[in-house]
Amino acid sequence: MKVKLIAGLLLCAGISLLSAKELKVLMIGNSFSVCVGRNLPRIVNASKEHQLELTSAFIGGCPLDKHSSNLVKSEEDPTFKPYVISVWNSKNPDKVKNRKGSVNELLKQNQYDIVTIQQASRKSWQYDTYQPAADELIAYIRKHQPKAEIVIQQTWAYRTDAWALKNWKIDQDKMYAGLRDAYAKLAEKYHFRVIPTGDAVQLFRKYTPVKYQPSKEKFEAPNVPSNAGDVVGIASWRPDKKTGKIALHNDCNHLNPDGHYMQACLWFAFLYGEPVEKIAYIPQGMSEEKAALLRKCAQEALTEYKQVK
Repeated sequence: MKVKLIAGLLLCAGISLLSAKELKVLMIGNSFSVCVGRNLPRIVNASKEHQLELTSAFIGGCPLDKHSSNLVKSEEDPTFKPYVISVWNSKNPDKVKNRKGSVNELLKQNQYDIVTIQQASRKSWQYDTYQPAADELIAYIRKHQPKAEIVIQQTWAYRTDAWALKNWKIDQDKMYAGLRDAYAKLAEKYHFRVIPTGDAVQLFRKYTPVKYQPSKEKFEAPNVPSNAGDVVGIASWRPDKKTGKIALHNDCNHLNPDGHYMQACLWFAFLYGEPVEKIAYIPQGMSEEKAALLRKCAQEALTEYKQVK
């Protein structure tokens, strides 16, 4: 009887060990990818089962064609290191190591399980901006990381009051439809899986009980407009680039703290094949109710997305 019990315990332990994952992930991107580092390492740490080494190669607003040209420049001149390289480890999620570097050296000197790519948000809704740079970047990754899975992060549509939408003469729905189609085309060409962050953002906009409304009120520091009703957009007071005077900056493009958490929940579910209900970590100050809605949107986006077979 004791032998059977011990064997059963060992079997259960073996199953647990097999399901646990230790992943090394490289993100080749920009501000729409580096923000994953805010919460994902903490979520993995709280899971107690999995481990993660997350590396970000970051240049603000960097599109695919710049990533591709940077590969060529760094190949010709190894001292050309235009990226901020950030590394998180789930064992110590509050510590991040930063340095200057190149994607070339990362791909040549390390072995990754997953490498993620994405288009710059301003070009994401136009597929003709993806090529031939996407092909060139993918070919380089495959050459130096033949064992790694290349994954696409689907970025998101800007908030309704973003100046760029008016400048492009499109609305939020058209930007979303365009980027969703563009990322899907790239995924279909290469049979890549997609992390549907943009879908999760749209689902939040659908389900949130408070709908975002641009404020017409004039604010004085330190007061800022409310971001309620969207996971994209955050206002802050900072020096104006032209005048140097403190001014209100209304960012309508990037994820706010709620969006950062939702994005990380989606990445966790995608990377580890776990339901978001298993996520134990909630950022300080976030209510259980809000966290549950953000996790719901992340899970539904992942479940409903039709991956290429």
